[in-house]
Amino acid sequence: CVPLDAGDHAAVVAFCREHDIGLVVVGPEGPLVAGLADAVRAAGIDVFGPSAEAARLEGSKAYTKDLCARQNIPTGAYETFNNAPKAKAYIRRVGAPIVIKADGLAAGKGVTVAMTEDEALAAIDDCFEGAFGEAGASVVVEEFLEGEEASFFCLCDGRTAIPFGTAQDHKRVGD
Repeated sequence: CVPLDAGDHAAVVAFCREHDIGLVVVGPEGPLVAGLADAVRAAGIDVFGPSAEAARLEGSKAYTKDLCARQNIPTGAYETFNNAPKAKAYIRRVGAPIVIKADGLAAGKGVTVAMTEDEALAAIDDCFEGAFGEAGASVVVEEFLEGEEASFFCLCDGRTAIPFGTAQDHKRVGD
């Protein structure tokens, strides 16, 4: 293992050139959102990973919800908030169950499915009091939709999409 800072794009590119690395696979969301795949691609090195623009779909729940709304892609009703009082007023108006999502990347921990209004209000406090760092500076408050969650993966090159498989994330209680 080589200690490289994925946030130092120039160092990653230099390492790839020095070691004649022809393909870089960027996995974590943070470096993708920060543009590591773009920097490697711009250096003429093949890279498996989306551009920062495409990774924004993962990096911002608000951006993704807004995109779905603009493109008429079915999604639950939602509002985005940058302060706790307005978010709490909305929750009190619509009630529970409801879903609270830290807008940014929170290592898979920034979503609360609140079955009660008190749980929802506490989740808002967590977000705006820094429990998820910068990821919680903005929140998406979303309609609770009952059902199973499933993911469908495709490999895409910008023109062609090849089905890659499906998955379900069965989280344990408390995770």
